Amino acid sequence: MAESLASYPVGWDSWTEVRQGMIYPAASEPPASASLFRQAVFQSYNWVNGFQGSSVAIFVNPSKLEQYLSHGPYSDGPTIVAYAEEAGLILVTEHIGGEAIFGSYNTKGEDVSHSHYSLRPDVCESCHSTYQEYCSHGVCSDFDEKQKSFK
Repeated sequence: MAESLASYPVGWDSWTEVRQGMIYPAASEPPASASLFRQAVFQSYNWVNGFQGSSVAIFVNPSKLEQYLSHGPYSDGPTIVAYAEEAGLILVTEHIGGEAIFGSYNTKGEDVSHSHYSLRPDVCESCHSTYQEYCSHGVCSDFDEKQKSFK
């Protein structure tokens, strides 16, 4: 059974929200212009919320905001959370020794990495490593999502 490597960051919902995006429903198609990274995200997560998709908000640990803005590298500790609200899914990226580790939790802070293949930390690592063009130091962004004004 897979277990999250990244710890659940208590208080993540008070972190700085930097982006909003969408996990599209399984019945939809990603736009023809979607990057390979965006297509991989669609294929990996279109099952969430009963295949209906979910809005996603990206939160950055305030102590790592400058590191996020410069695309890393990142100091040790929890770094970023992707919160799929309708799915009740919290995807965590944490850094230890300069390396990204991953975890998946529900809104109660319970590890759910065992509940679906795409939530396993090794699968997260593989995707984040494959799409380095979009995943700097293990933190991914396609930049076609809406960026929040937070400065």
